[in-house]
Amino acid sequence: MNKLLSLVGVMALCASCATGAKTAPPREATPAGVSTVVARIGDQAITLAELDKAAAADLYEARQKALDTMITERVLEPEAKKAGLSVEDFVRKQVEAKVPMVGEAEARDFFEKNKAHLPPQFADKKFEDVKDMIIQGLTGQKRQEAVGSVIDELRAKAGVKILLEAPKVEVAATGPSRGPANAKVTIVEFSDFQCPYCAHGRQTIDQVMKAYDGKVRVVFRDFPLSFHEHAEKAAEAGQCANEQGKFWEMHDWMFDNQGSLTLEGLQGAAQKLGLDSAKFNACLSSGKFASTVAANQKAGEAAGVRGTPAFFINGVFLNGAQPFDKFKEEIDRLLAN
Repeated sequence: MNKLLSLVGVMALCASCATGAKTAPPREATPAGVSTVVARIGDQAITLAELDKAAAADLYEARQKALDTMITERVLEPEAKKAGLSVEDFVRKQVEAKVPMVGEAEARDFFEKNKAHLPPQFADKKFEDVKDMIIQGLTGQKRQEAVGSVIDELRAKAGVKILLEAPKVEVAATGPSRGPANAKVTIVEFSDFQCPYCAHGRQTIDQVMKAYDGKVRVVFRDFPLSFHEHAEKAAEAGQCANEQGKFWEMHDWMFDNQGSLTLEGLQGAAQKLGLDSAKFNACLSSGKFASTVAANQKAGEAAGVRGTPAFFINGVFLNGAQPFDKFKEEIDRLLAN
């Protein structure tokens, strides 16, 4: 069973621009009186309460993964037994019924569209030489993706409800925002305009705002990473644009043009977006909002942010460029309460 779960990639991986340190978890309240000392550094003590705070998100993630594995096993095993098959054979049969072998026409279309990007050993090959390999590869990819839908259907049929709650952290929702101020759900985003994963995160947030129009508020906070050469000035540029009521226009431009975040590029963007160029340029060159950017970053670090993008959905930490479904799961839960 574990081999099956590993093979199909049931557990999702998150993508983020990291500072190089392990992502620190959000801080969670711990019971009073937990003062057992677990380590000493000279005359400094580290208590069990501090350790529990530091491990809160890691513990939640471990529980979440273990719970997902247990649920998957328990919905698959009775169905496989009913069919007189092993779990692996049952899943394989379900997937093969859902996804037949890819046809020659689809394989040829893939070959024609991608032959310029094929590995060197296939550069001089004709379609007939690689046809079977392409059919097997495309079919395998589609069937692997279909495993998740088979499991999701069985979970829905079994009436699975997840009651495990994520740890929460208080993060001030201060900064440029969109969505109603009184929205039931607020997402505080810490992001870096030069981070490629943040650009993906921006697309997901756009999807969230469209799907939950009028129900969700997003607040943007800066978290420029030191190894991104232009991230700090880009963050200041966002604040300078915000001063003129054009934050989101500049926000979108910077994520769409991550290769052009030089001082000249930012100044050109401000002019193109209709900002008062003289005022914007003076703001950017003076470092007027450097302290605001630093305060945002400090707040993120205090909340446990060590990489970008990072999101707090009503205080629930979501790390990295997660897919829309991850946001949907938490937002739907909050809206239902």
